[in-house]
Amino acid sequence: MTKKNLVPIILVLVMALSIAGAIIFKHWLFMFIASEMIIFHLLPPFAVLLSMIAYKNKLSFWFSQSEVEKKLYKKLKVKQWKDKFPTYDTKLFSVNSDAKENLIKTMIQSENVHLLLIFLSFIPLKLGKYFGHWPVLILLCLIFAVVHIPFVMIQRYNLPRVAELKFRR
Repeated sequence: MTKKNLVPIILVLVMALSIAGAIIFKHWLFMFIASEMIIFHLLPPFAVLLSMIAYKNKLSFWFSQSEVEKKLYKKLKVKQWKDKFPTYDTKLFSVNSDAKENLIKTMIQSENVHLLLIFLSFIPLKLGKYFGHWPVLILLCLIFAVVHIPFVMIQRYNLPRVAELKFRR
């Protein structure tokens, strides 16, 4: 028996409750939670959709590594630490599978979602004028953005290697 992933169900439930709370109570906390849930949990699927459109249209410049990137990944030793980061679903990133096309799509989606989250992490700065506490707000936004950088690097590091495996076969 496989375990069901409850995270999406919980996220949808929290989003629905926060939107309902914002409509009913018109309190800034519910509005804040509702907007955060919408921004951080509805925009990433659109990033996935855009990345698939780009992939289907063969926008290879976006999905290829530059020489600067290769040198950076070598200097940062990405190969040694890339397997130590958590994965949402390890089955999606299985290299041993015969479905390398699906793996490539998953990697592209993952990269673009994390890139989007890096940019979205600075949206709460717009709320600083209402809440104050600028140093804390800036620090939290920076931490949230920096946490996503290694995931983007891992996908950008691995993608050319997986694509090479796909075409080698």
